[in-house]
Amino acid sequence: MKMKKFIGICLCGFLAAAVVTGCSSKTKEEDTTAAAVSGEKVKLGEYKGVAYTPVKAEVTDEEVEAEIQSLLDAYPTENEVDRAAADGDVVNIDYVGMKDGVAFDGGTAEGYDLKLGSGNFIDGFEDGLIGAVKGQELSLNLTFPENYRNEDLAGQDVVFDVTVNSVKESIPAELTEEFVKEHTDYDSVEDYRKGTREELEEAAATAAANQEEAEVFLKVVEDSEVNLTEEEIQATYDEQYAMYEEQATMYGMDMEELVSLYGIDLETFQSQLMLQAEEAAKQTAVVQAIAAAENISVNDEDRQALVDEFGFESIEDMNEKTDEKLADEYLLSQKVIDFLVENAVAQE
Repeated sequence: MKMKKFIGICLCGFLAAAVVTGCSSKTKEEDTTAAAVSGEKVKLGEYKGVAYTPVKAEVTDEEVEAEIQSLLDAYPTENEVDRAAADGDVVNIDYVGMKDGVAFDGGTAEGYDLKLGSGNFIDGFEDGLIGAVKGQELSLNLTFPENYRNEDLAGQDVVFDVTVNSVKESIPAELTEEFVKEHTDYDSVEDYRKGTREELEEAAATAAANQEEAEVFLKVVEDSEVNLTEEEIQATYDEQYAMYEEQATMYGMDMEELVSLYGIDLETFQSQLMLQAEEAAKQTAVVQAIAAAENISVNDEDRQALVDEFGFESIEDMNEKTDEKLADEYLLSQKVIDFLVENAVAQE
């Protein structure tokens, strides 16, 4: 992924997340006193002393063990067995997919390891191999999903000729000191378990803080009156759409193929994106209004912190590789949100 694209997505993170999760309907009365006015675009409601519900950042023993188990599951021991394949086994196969008797692009492979039950292939493929034995040849009559991203295959009947080269039993790894040293940065099982808990606690604390920030910020936005022009909303939409177009190009797709991965058509995607763009533009306007009212601005110290966070060589290096305006907008939004949270009131 291009660095500019990566940073672009990250810098839009908070505001974009707020749009995606949606805003709850207003619960406050509409006669709140304006705290600040930014031209005629934004009339802020009360943005200091906003009440929010604290989020507990808890990590259970079960969550720690589940995290450890997920690592063990990622490095199983695979032993070849002389029996019929069962769900959870790994079969090594050669296969050729054909439509109307002709092999289609991307439907052929040799020596492919497939874990049965993984869901990596279309419906019926993996189930069709349960009960197969080494050396067996099968023909699987299947149908591609109607929403499959390759339009030439979507909804089409095909045949996969499959040869089973081997059947392997997948045995989860055991948590030993040797395993820990090989697959983690820890030297003992005890240190790994302790470190795993600390990492989960840190992640939980971050998630809780983000949830609290979002609650405070969205309340402030809901309590503000924002008048946007169609041109301002369209500009935000065009900016966001261009990001998706760049993503599609990066993966060798057009926009219709990209949005099909989300299970929607292009027209629906564009409609939803326009609604998100309107909310994002509104949120940006509120941020700018609060910044103006409270004399909050971005300086080189803030930019240097972002440089350190993302590993750039300097502010100049970051400006060359990213969108400088977008970076400053992100930094300003974070400073405003920090201000709002610092002045908010926890309410049990």
